Amino acid sequence: MRPVTDVQEAIRSIQNFTGPPEEFELSISDSLQDATGMSMALITDEVLSRGWEPTGCELKDGYRIYRYKVME
Repeated sequence: MRPVTDVQEAIRSIQNFTGPPEEFELSISDSLQDATGMSMALITDEVLSRGWEPTGCELKDGYRIYRYKVME
């Protein structure tokens, strides 16, 4: 799994996914973890617009894998 290094790429991945959110994993490079949180806010906004919510993330060397579920 190649980590995403661009906010627009992450948003396109979310928009183009057609299965249930439980099958979606988003690998985000540590370079998108900016001090203000703006990059992740934009990505999370797209996730929420799909009716999904985060279920957590797994830390890897240089990136994180985020997982989601249907918002309750």
